[in-house]
Formats: sequence, structure tokens, C-alpha cells
Amino acid sequence: MWNDPKLQNLFLNKTPLIDVRAPVEFNDGSIPHSINLPIMNDEDRRLVGTCYKTEGQAAAVELGHRLVSGEIKEQRIQAWKEYIEQYPETEIFCFRGGMRSQITCQWLRERGLDKKPIPGGYKRLRQFFLSILDEAPLPEMIRLGGLTGSGKTLLLEKTPYAIDLEGLANHRGSAFGPKGSQPAQITFENSLALNLLQLQDKKVLVEDESVSIGKVVVPRRVYKTLVASKLIILETSHEARLENIFNEYVKSSQLDFFLAGLARIQQKLGGPKFKILTKEITKAFESPMELIYHEAWISILLKEYYDPLYQKGIKFNQDKIIFRGDEKEVLDFWSNL
Repeated sequence: MWNDPKLQNLFLNKTPLIDVRAPVEFNDGSIPHSINLPIMNDEDRRLVGTCYKTEGQAAAVELGHRLVSGEIKEQRIQAWKEYIEQYPETEIFCFRGGMRSQITCQWLRERGLDKKPIPGGYKRLRQFFLSILDEAPLPEMIRLGGLTGSGKTLLLEKTPYAIDLEGLANHRGSAFGPKGSQPAQITFENSLALNLLQLQDKKVLVEDESVSIGKVVVPRRVYKTLVASKLIILETSHEARLENIFNEYVKSSQLDFFLAGLARIQQKLGGPKFKILTKEITKAFESPMELIYHEAWISILLKEYYDPLYQKGIKFNQDKIIFRGDEKEVLDFWSNL
């Protein structure tokens, strides 16, 4: 299914999509390039679903028309019209390409906009992305490794062909990684699958990650391919790492964020280190927001927690390392690879 030309073109062309499913469905798993403009809200969907089970399809359809009528109906149609007028190539789908998207398109046709639902709806689109993850040829991946704070994400941004797993997961992949709400697992998988499709015939740089990034998990086949791939190590001075961590993590965060992160690794740190770090972090956040006041606790965390973990992991990958260097050297090596 991954090589379906219609679906490939749909996503490679970044076609705007209107998902008319209820918000709860959209939040559980969304499709790339889609916006949620539901025909029914969550409560309407619940009521219609209950009616369908107890009284049958005809009664459920009738209830749906009663719930979405008058001013509410006009508001829904206006929202769809405005989006389609802004993006005329927009396509529309519901869960299976059934009643909800068909009614949506019917109402739009009555307003002079000729639209037809995507056959198979969300279910078909989801199967398309799963087939990429499970069956499609994957791009040649090369991992980018390096100590915490070495600037791997910044380097990925300077690379033409890269997949930023942490960006897709909206998480930095550590106890201090939360950046806000993470996408649902399905949404993460769909976005990753699209990245893989877009870069299918390329050599792709991917940060060396664990299988879990916050609450989302890298699909098994992709992760197996990643951990078996060659490895480039980004080497950065301790001073530059301190500055990177301060700029990326500390400047935009509050004391509570770091104390919560510290609590997640309290057992691994041990009581004495945990107490020292709690004291140092609290003292630093009582001072002006400048690197000099945060260097001590960042250094402790790096040298006594993150660096040993990294060195332990890298021992199992010595045979996969193909290059080591600073940012400029890595970029030069990558461009000639």
C-alpha cells in the first residue's frame, strides 16, 4: 500500500486536508497536513453513536441532522468554506470515508464547492503510513551521537537530509526533556512515516536515540534499522556544552521544571548527589539568569550522570563509528559522504 501513487502524491505535495472527525478522534491520532474542522463535537458524536447502537442507522442519521442544524450547521459550513477558499486543493475525510465526510461534501456542493471525500478516510490513510513503517524501503540512516549538550539538534538543522526524532516527539529525550504536550503515538508514527517517504532515496542523518522519547516510542523496524546503522560522533568542548544546555534548557524554564526532572532520576543519582543538585539548582535560579550562576550544577549533572551513561552506551558501538569531529568537521564529512 505504501507505493500507492495517489496517496504518495497526496502527501508529497503537502495537500491540505480537512479532518471532519470529532476532536477526541483527532487528538487520539491525526494525519500530517490535516486540520480538525469537525462536523460533530465530541458530545454529538457520543449521542449519535449511542443512537446507532440502540435504534439503528436511520435514527442516528436523523439525530445527527437535528444536532447539526440551523446556526451550528452554517458555522460548520462557513469554517470549511473559508479553509477551502484559502487552500482550493484541500481534500476531506472522516473515519472511513462514510457518512460524515459525504454529508460534509454534500453541504459544500450546495454552496458551490465541488468536493468529494477521500475513499476509505482516516482508516485508509493510517494504513498507508503503517505500510511505510512496516514494509517500504527505508532510507540509509546514519546516526549522530555525542555527549549531552554537544549540539546534535542544532547540527541536524544545518543538514539537508535529516530526521529530527525529538522534534517529531516534541521532547528532548531525557529526564529534562519535556517541551509541552507530546503528540499521540499514532500522530508521531504518521509524521515519522511521512519523513521516511520524503527521504526514501536519500542518505539520512538521525540523532542516536533510545527507543522511547518521552511517552512516544520509535516503531520497532525503524529503531532496529537505526541502531544497526553507522555512527558519527559530534565532539564539543565542555564549555560549549554548558552554553548549549543553558541556552536550550535553562533560559526558557523555571525552577520547578528542573526540580521535577531531578526527581525523575533521584534513585539513579543517589541521595547525596540528589541533595547537592537540589541545593545548587535552587540557588542558581535565585540568581540572575546568566550562565555563570548555573555552571556548577550543570557540570555536576553532566560529569556524574549523563557522561557516564553515554560512555557506557558508546562501548557497544565502537565498531560502528565512522567519524569523530567538531560541528564543522562533521558537516564537511557529511557533505562528502
